[in-house]
Amino acid sequence: MHTVNKIFTKIDGGEAYLEGLLEIPLTDGIPPCVVICHPNPRGGGNMFNNVVDGVSQSLNSNGIATLRFNFRGVGSSTGEFGNGTSEVFDAIRVLEHTSSLNTVDGSRIGVMGYSFGAGVALESTIESDIVKAVVSVACPQRHFSTFGTVEILQPKLLICGDRDHDFPASQFNFLSGRFTKPCQSEIITGADHFFRGHESILGDLTSDFFSGIL
Repeated sequence: MHTVNKIFTKIDGGEAYLEGLLEIPLTDGIPPCVVICHPNPRGGGNMFNNVVDGVSQSLNSNGIATLRFNFRGVGSSTGEFGNGTSEVFDAIRVLEHTSSLNTVDGSRIGVMGYSFGAGVALESTIESDIVKAVVSVACPQRHFSTFGTVEILQPKLLICGDRDHDFPASQFNFLSGRFTKPCQSEIITGADHFFRGHESILGDLTSDFFSGIL
């Protein structure tokens, strides 16, 4: 367990100022960092969601810094909801900001997203060479299916609950197999789309994955 330095920040997103929370575990060296994208704000999603919080804590405990942020129009972030397109731009700007920091290793940056944020994370991985690895948690099926048809070269971890109302496990397994390698997929037994009570195993899977790459 590491002591964590928490820094609230405002990030210039170009079209909006984005509220962020940078959490840096105090380690001997300069840590890698994972940018975390939250679920759909129209469903109440923000950077303090239970999945975002649980994954961030697990990563910090394993010596990996995190930068979670609110998409435009959420919390103290300015601007208005962009239905996914503008949020990809937000994520890319946050990745660029993260890679420029002297408190984290800009050559070891990953991105993780949950639900709506998973689609944003996967799309930003396609568009940004800053990303060295990506984790997708409970990406909605209608978006997930499209990412298996494009080339994503970075290592990927794809996670879904076996009780997800949006995504039958058999379909998740089939579509995961269409992703470009390297790709790892995991189904969490007993978890629905919201992962209540399963934050710990979700955090462990994510931390183990990023620790082996970043």
